[in-house]
Order: sequence, then C-alpha cells, then structure tokens
Amino acid sequence: MRRVRSTKSPYENTLITLGLLTLTLSQAVRAEDAVQADERATELEAVQIRATPDNGYAVKNSSSATRTDTPIKQTPQSIQVVPRNLIDDQQNVTLSESLKNVSGMVTNLEFSTPSFEATKIRGFKAEQLLDGFTQYYNTGDRESLVNVQSIEVLKGSNAVLYSGGAGSPVGGVVNITSKLPQAKAFGEIGVKLGTDSFVQPFFDINQPLNDQVLLRITGEYTNTDSNTDVVEQKRYNLNPSILFTNNSTTSLALQGKISRWRQQDYQGLPAVGTVAGNFNIKRDLFIGDKDLPDSKTEFDGVWATLDHKLNDVWSFNAKARYATSEFDQKAQALGGNRPDRADISPTSFSIYNTQLFQEQTEKTLLANATAKFDWGATKNTVLLGADYSKLKDKGFIDFDPAFDGDVLRVLAGGLVFDPNIVDCASLFNLTFGFSQCAANVVDLKNPSFSPYSQPGAGLNNTFSTNTTYGVYAQWQSHIQERLHLLASVRQAHVEIDYTGPELDSVATFNNVLLGSYVSVYQQGKANTEKNKILPRLGLVFDLTDSFSVFANYSEGLRGQPFALFTGAPKPEETRQKEAGIKFDNGDVTGQAAFYHINRENVAVTDPASASFRSLTEGEQRSRGFDADITWRISPSLSLLGNYAYTNAEFTKTVTGAKSGNELPGVAKNAARVWANYNFMQDSLKGLSMGIGATWQSGMFVDNANTFKTDSYHTIDASIAYKAERYNLGLTVKNLTNQDYYQYYNYLGGRIAPDTGTSAYLSASIKY
Repeated sequence: MRRVRSTKSPYENTLITLGLLTLTLSQAVRAEDAVQADERATELEAVQIRATPDNGYAVKNSSSATRTDTPIKQTPQSIQVVPRNLIDDQQNVTLSESLKNVSGMVTNLEFSTPSFEATKIRGFKAEQLLDGFTQYYNTGDRESLVNVQSIEVLKGSNAVLYSGGAGSPVGGVVNITSKLPQAKAFGEIGVKLGTDSFVQPFFDINQPLNDQVLLRITGEYTNTDSNTDVVEQKRYNLNPSILFTNNSTTSLALQGKISRWRQQDYQGLPAVGTVAGNFNIKRDLFIGDKDLPDSKTEFDGVWATLDHKLNDVWSFNAKARYATSEFDQKAQALGGNRPDRADISPTSFSIYNTQLFQEQTEKTLLANATAKFDWGATKNTVLLGADYSKLKDKGFIDFDPAFDGDVLRVLAGGLVFDPNIVDCASLFNLTFGFSQCAANVVDLKNPSFSPYSQPGAGLNNTFSTNTTYGVYAQWQSHIQERLHLLASVRQAHVEIDYTGPELDSVATFNNVLLGSYVSVYQQGKANTEKNKILPRLGLVFDLTDSFSVFANYSEGLRGQPFALFTGAPKPEETRQKEAGIKFDNGDVTGQAAFYHINRENVAVTDPASASFRSLTEGEQRSRGFDADITWRISPSLSLLGNYAYTNAEFTKTVTGAKSGNELPGVAKNAARVWANYNFMQDSLKGLSMGIGATWQSGMFVDNANTFKTDSYHTIDASIAYKAERYNLGLTVKNLTNQDYYQYYNYLGGRIAPDTGTSAYLSASIKY
C-alpha cells in the first residue's frame, strides 16, 4: 500500500478516487516550503494508478479488471493499457487507431455509421465502455480522443464486473477512462488540420473554484471529407465534469457527455468488382445518390461517481448513469440475398432505399464495497457488489420491395435461364406478364443512381427491453508475495422483453402474384429470462521477481439488444480458458497468452426471413495466441510491439456458413510495432520522432468464406515539438501509399478501400 502526504495546500497533493480510477494530483513544491509542510502533513493511505507511466509506454497497474487498483503483473488475465502519452506520441486521429496498439483487436472504421459497435477482441464481439458504463450501439462522436485519459483492454469473458445493460461481454472490454478535474488550473486550445479537408479545433479547460470544488470541460469539433466521393463527416462532443472532494475520505464526481455525428451512410463496396470478379469498381465509388440525406446519431448522458473511505479497511464506491441515444440511418443499400455479388447481371446490383431508426434510454446503478486486510502471511482484498441496468430500445427498419435472382427462380417454378443475357425485368415479364423488380438496378461499372425516396411509413414497430441485475463477490489474495489468487462469482439475471413485427409470408407471396409487393406484419412478442451462476477463477505465480505464469477460467452471459428476432431470443453464453506469462524487469514489460473461447446462442440471420431477422442458434469458437510488449530501451527511446494469431470459426452450421468456416473480418495473423525517440540534447529538447508499422494477413469477408482480402502493411511516421506553452506536431499515415482493401462490417460481403497517404498538422497553446 502506497502512502502519500497531504498538506494544507490543496494543489500540492490532492487524492481523487473515482470508481475505476485513483489519481494523485501533484504540483511541485519549493524546497523551503516542503520542510514546513512536512511538519504539518498527515498521512492518507491511498492506492495510486498512474495514467502516464514512468517507463516508456508501460503501465504497471489497472483498475478495470478487478475494480481494485492491482498490479497488472499480479492479475490473472490478459490486460493491456494504452496510456495518454502513447496516443500523443503517435498523434492519433481516432480512438480506433489507438486500439491497434493492442494485439488481437478489430476496430471500427472511421467512416462507418455509428449505429452499431464493430469492435472485436480475439475474434469475438467486444463492448466499449465509458468509465465503466456500456456504450451499447456506441452512437455519436465515438472516435474522439479529446477527453480520453487512457484506454484499458480486458480480453475474454468479463462475467462478474461488467454485466450491465446487455450483459457480460463475450470477447472483451474496452474501458475508456475520461479526463477528470485536477487541482491545478490549466488550459489548452488547439487545432488539427489534414488531408481531405480535415479540420478539428479542440479545447481542454481545467479550473478549480476552490480546494474542494474542481471544474473541467473538454470539447472538439471535426469536419472532414474522405477519399470516397461525396462523403463528408461532421461530428462534435462536449464533456463537462465537476468534482467535489474533501481531499481525504470522500469525493463526488459529476460527468456529462453531449455527442453528435452526421454523414452520408457509407456501406463500403461489394466483394465482386473489388477483391473478386472480372471487372473493377472504382475505389472511390459511393453507392447511392450523391444527394442522399445525411444519417445522424447522437448520445447524451450524465453520470455520478461517489467514493468514500470508511476506515483503513473498508471503502465504498457507487456509480449511476442516465443516458439517451438514437440513430437515423438512411441508405440505398445493395440488395438481394447475397449483396457481396451481382444478382441481376455480371455487373448490375439491385438497390434498396432503406431507413433504420432506433432510440434508446438507459438507466444503470453500480455499487460495491471493498475491504483490504492482512491475514497471516496473506494480503487480501474482498469486493462485494451489486448492479442493475435497464436498456429500452425502440425503432423500425423500412426498405423498398425488391427481388433478386434467387427469389425469381423460385417464383418462376425453377425456370432455367442465363443471368448474363436475361435480366430481372425480362424474367419477371416472361413469368408473370408484368415487370416488378428492385426499386433500382444499377450497373456498378457505370453507375447511375435514382434519387433517394422514403421507403416506408417510419413508424416504430420494434420494442426491446434488456434488464440485467446481479450480485457478486470477489476475493484476491497475495500469498508470500509469490502466489496471487483471484476467485469471484456472480448471481446473474438477464431478461429480454421483445415485441416486433412478424412477417406473414403467405400474405406477402399472394401479394407478389397480384403484382404488388406489400409486406403484411403482425406484432410478435417474446420474453426470455435466465438466471445463472457465473464463476471466474485465476492465479498468478511469480517464478522470479520479473517473470510470472498465469491461468484463468471465466464465463459470460449477455442479452441480445442489437437485432430483430424470429421467435424468442436466448441470452448469449460464453466460456474462456486462458494461460500465459507476464514479465516486468523495469524496462521490458509485457504479456503473452494462449486462449480458448466457446460462444453459444449467437444471433445469426434467419434464412427464411425476408426482413433479415435473426435466430439465436449460432455457435462459434476462437483459439489463438497473442503477445504485447513495451521496452524502454533508454531514457530517449521507447518501443512497443504486439502480435496475434486468431483462429475464430463457426462450430455450428448457420446461414451461408459450414462448420469450420472462419469468421469474417478476423485476420489470422496481425502485428504492430512502434518506436519513439525523444531528443535529450539541450538544443533539441522537446523534439521527438516516431515511426511504426502495421501488418495483417488476409481475411474472409463473408460467412461462406468465398471472398478474401489480401494481406497488407502500412507505415506511419510523426515528428513533434513540445514546449511549456505550446505543442506542434506532424504525422503521416500510410507513408508508402499502400493500396489495400479491408473487411467492412455492413450486412456481409463488403470491403472498404484504404484511405491512401494522409497527413495531419496539429498546433496548440497551453497555459
């Protein structure tokens, strides 16, 4: 346990403990003042987590994995932390870019509409959390870094501590720690300019009102074009916070976030015409009318964190949040049962006018008590907690009537035809005596799009409520300072209350024969409840002072908030086994692990549904190895590296996939390295340079494993000058202008081209 001194000066040592984060804020004190201060100092027992590490990019402690500040080396789980100094050294533009510093990550793409969360860890869906609260669809300005202090990544099931809202994450957790008010007044105002008309002004103002009330607000606005024709993105966020503290035993933090995003919905490109096929689609093609209305997403939230230290043994933490979010997504989407390939002619695709609208309301309460005590030769920490969360989600999906080749073959009674010479309209005329095809059929080799039109009435017809609550207990014990044990259990409850449209297929088929494609719906209701005991067990054994081995087992249980369902959805379940090593000799720090994860009751597309509904019948498995290392070679030179081998596959046959097929969007091999050099000479002090490389193997883009991207690599470089009052920086992404395609998570079978070489210049003034 570390002891820190608190004097009468509120700005010299202020202890702030806020839920998942404990900070000691310090200001330099003159030597003569320090002597006087020492005479009147009182000792306060506190645990300290450093948001900015002392040793290069190594972070020694983490709170996200256990909700108690624990050395990562003593925690039996793979944990990586991206500190703020790494984000600044790389001059990252997006949050997703920062996450590539962690092995086994698949991140959101910058120009995808924030109406779903695409982050994956070890091949499976992960959750992004903000200060311990689940972000669900992750709407609004999700890529902003202006209010990020650090990013903690927990790999695998996290059953005990993160089970609010949708339930326990199955792939892992990305917990974003926000900047908080500090005791010393300061501010920074700056702007970042870049290629594709990128403009991003930002500010960070910290102003204490007195020694017990501290204020801070950060904000950022981004306006940028892209290398895709017509796509323009606008987003902003404001993050006010206020901290009340008695500087010893109690603190209350109130935080808020207002976040907006708008852009034309970008759906990527089909696999045929890009990574496959005998024709080429322009890389910068935007599929849809150039005057397509903007899609919009937003997030508004307010949350509070109360910390109170009762005595030398017991402390208490409580958190609560109320948040609303919504998205309105409009597109002219590729149609057909297989939008990854042409379905009308070799280069022609059917196009649907679509609109997807959802709005959510969330209420979450979290509370726990912690006891720390010694017992014989052991040092123990016991955590007792409970949580409750309710997420209400309502909305609709409307789309134009359309037919693809597969549907027409059924309607034509098995009539054999050559799709190269017989188009949809001709076949429909031949069969039924009238033409009724897609709202628009576009030759993507020579595209011409019709204006967007509203595809439906726009009335909410899907209502889902996910309620999760539970109680948990966790015990950590350090025995003889060599063996570190972790055991926890949760009594979990997940309830899914679903009401949605149920398609009447007979009525629809009859309407088709009458020449009008009108979907007839009736309301379908389903309710699922499940209670389950979720265990988590692990141990770390220190073979030497700098080298340890660890192993763990954990389970997860989560709801199904992100799809329309056929029948009653079952909660998703997961089990993980993991074993590996941890090492830390002061300069070289890292972890490496083998893992095995089983995932059941996965939401998969119902092949009998014309409205892209889901069944919770899928099963998947991920096995692999990942490693992360940081090395402070010298006071001037820091190095970071990671590697991941991920074998994620279907283990139960689902739509378009056979058992053994690889999951789309997951590279089997991926690696990253980054080096940064700080000049120490007096004449060059403040100047730094960095260079990094990222590589990944090809990945499948569809469940059937028909199409695959090629492997690729990129090189980034940066140079920066930091002074007491101002910062200047220049970074270049994809320095060698590599051409490549990557998987794009949009209804399957899609890819997105690289953004080419891009450069960003940043400047800020501080006080």
